[in-house]
Amino acid sequence: MDSLSGRTLQNRYFLRELVGSGGMADVYLAWDQLRNAKMAVKVLRRDLSSNTLFFDRFANEAKILRKLEHPNIVRLFEFERDNEVAFIVMQWVDGSNLRQILNKSRQILSLDNCSRILGSVCSALHYAHENKIFHCDVKPANIMLDIKGNTFDTLLTDFGVAQLADNLVGGGTPTYMAPEQFTEGKIDARTDVYALGVSLYEILSGGNTPYKGLSPSSEGSTTKERIAWEHLNSPPPSLTRVNPNCSPTMERVVLTAMQKNPQNRFPSVMSFLNAFEQARSTIVSESTSQNNDIRSLISQFSQQTISVTTTILDKVFRNEALEQGSPPVEHNTLRKADDPVFWKESPTTSGLNILGRNHYLYSRSGLYSGRRLPIRMGETIIGRGTQVQIKLDEPTVSRRHATIIRTQRGIYIRDDGSTMGTIVNGRPISAPILLKIGDIIQIGSHEIFEYTKG
Repeated sequence: MDSLSGRTLQNRYFLRELVGSGGMADVYLAWDQLRNAKMAVKVLRRDLSSNTLFFDRFANEAKILRKLEHPNIVRLFEFERDNEVAFIVMQWVDGSNLRQILNKSRQILSLDNCSRILGSVCSALHYAHENKIFHCDVKPANIMLDIKGNTFDTLLTDFGVAQLADNLVGGGTPTYMAPEQFTEGKIDARTDVYALGVSLYEILSGGNTPYKGLSPSSEGSTTKERIAWEHLNSPPPSLTRVNPNCSPTMERVVLTAMQKNPQNRFPSVMSFLNAFEQARSTIVSESTSQNNDIRSLISQFSQQTISVTTTILDKVFRNEALEQGSPPVEHNTLRKADDPVFWKESPTTSGLNILGRNHYLYSRSGLYSGRRLPIRMGETIIGRGTQVQIKLDEPTVSRRHATIIRTQRGIYIRDDGSTMGTIVNGRPISAPILLKIGDIIQIGSHEIFEYTKG
């Protein structure tokens, strides 16, 4: 048995069990006795604690995570030492990483699921890059799918080798490293673009990585050296040959991201995402083998049961329920499958009649900055598609992103399966929620609205 399981750190964090190990640290499921909540505690291996190089790298991860507060980045709470034990306390994720899902299922995710995952990761990286932080180790194993009842959030984790703008040389995982990481060249946003390209190749190929260190022409004796040689010299195997259902347009997007010369790649993660979405939009239909439900894949690894069936989800999100005057669920109020009542009545909305009042979305930034957009009875669809009422021509906004629903009981907002998610007061929503005056709504990366009335 692991020596730290069952131990309490700082008289507060009870380490329940070891859930993961890496070359430098172990990760435990822990119970925070002060917060009464599950946490992930990442512990630096004790044999490395006295090594200045490893300790500084470990401390660097904590330093970087403290700078980053984003709904798609795993949150850091504390960086502590308990005698000889150095550890980081982070947000616990109920779910699995994308690497595990690909390994287990050996299925090719649908482009819609790829879009949702890629959009969230790009949003996280864009935010990090704006803060002059480069991840340098983007890979499916560092992309967590956090289960939220009937849906999931995508979270980017493990900034252990991330680089600040004033220290632009770093390592990573050889399979996903950009050529400049092997040659100690300059690290920038395009380094993460390359790793995203490798990751997307892996996702679209059903779990196959482009470089495995098997090329007979590669030089070097170790696996890392052979992989490095391939990254520096070999073109990736044809993606359309590995996955005949992958379009040539989508393959070009992946290959552009994986160009050896950084100047030939997409200049940013958002331009990469935009190219992916444009390629996706050209594909009329996907093969049956690709039409898998990400939730069914996640459920194989989840530490909690997804108790709400698809049938009930359909009822929850049907507009008919709203038209009948039943308000949508608040945060975390979705009931179990055996409960005939699907909606939780909000005491704040009971008997409320908002007819005759003027309600608006005040645009604080983006395309409509400074304008008040009226909210009318019924549905107001937000997105960049053609069948919308509020059109936002911005690549991080989905074609049908979210819907504002005005009823006699109140005004609600629902995310419509968008790539980037719909953020209300800094938190992504997983179900329709009742809006309150002053609530801040984020659509995509730059479109910020405030719910007001007049």
